[in-house]
Amino acid sequence: MRTSIYDRISEQRIREEQRLETERLEQEALDAPPPPPERFQTNELSFVRPPGFKDKTFHVFTLTDIGPSPLSVVIGRTPIESDSDLESMAQQLLADLKKALSHLEWVEPLSPAELAGVEARRVEFKWRQQGQPVHQLQLIFLHHDELRQPLLMQITGTSNNPNGMTSEERSAFYELVESLELRHVQDGGESVEQA
Repeated sequence: MRTSIYDRISEQRIREEQRLETERLEQEALDAPPPPPERFQTNELSFVRPPGFKDKTFHVFTLTDIGPSPLSVVIGRTPIESDSDLESMAQQLLADLKKALSHLEWVEPLSPAELAGVEARRVEFKWRQQGQPVHQLQLIFLHHDELRQPLLMQITGTSNNPNGMTSEERSAFYELVESLELRHVQDGGESVEQA
């Protein structure tokens, strides 16, 4: 039985549409981000992070158990929009500091830095908290979490010394910072350490 030219054209069009759809699905599979690691990692433990749970982790390091520490280091992480850039985030941080801190005084203005092989920004400032002087060094950079969501990372060294951050405190802060290694997630979902 012979088919008409219209039937053959229709069959060819259907085959072409099926081929294009197959190629589109294959490309979507290639472009899809890898699944996140099954477990959320902390220093001492890991767990499955339920969907929708936001990680607002802060790591706080002090020299004392009770009362104000002469030096503390806080590492914070803030989820950000995927199109955020470091310079815009740094300028926003400065604006927020100006609003939030009374008697803010810049010791060193915002300047470029490098941290664990990535671009960063550094700023140094002081202010008064309940009449007492506080001196801070802050480094910020962009990274991502285990779900590949973008983060603004902040490492802040705070000194309560009335004369400002001492050379020993500054040295301890930079010793910690210079030893920093970033954790990166591979395509298979497992994490790797990278300096």
